[in-house]
Amino acid sequence: MTDREILESILREMTSMKDEMTSVKDEMTSMKGEMSLIKEEVKWIKEQQKEDHSILKALMHNSEINKAEHDKMSNDIAHIQGYLKNVDENLEAVKDIIGRHEVDIKVLKNRPV
Repeated sequence: MTDREILESILREMTSMKDEMTSVKDEMTSMKGEMSLIKEEVKWIKEQQKEDHSILKALMHNSEINKAEHDKMSNDIAHIQGYLKNVDENLEAVKDIIGRHEVDIKVLKNRPV
């Protein structure tokens, strides 16, 4: 093989390598663009996640408030039930007393004066 042929062979190899390098460079540029898009999407996802976290915290707080109010209402209902039971018992006692008084009044009415 002559020097000229060797040089031409080297030139072809160099040209082929240059084409491959250009192709790799183009792919890298494309990948940089894709990475940029991915970074933007991740940034948006992080912002959305922060917002979702804030909403979740607010909902949890509201849930705790509702539970406290529910517990208070349950306690109030229990007190009212106890009060009503006491009123019912007192009413029964009053009915008994009224019944005895009615009997006493009838007895007294039937007595000669």
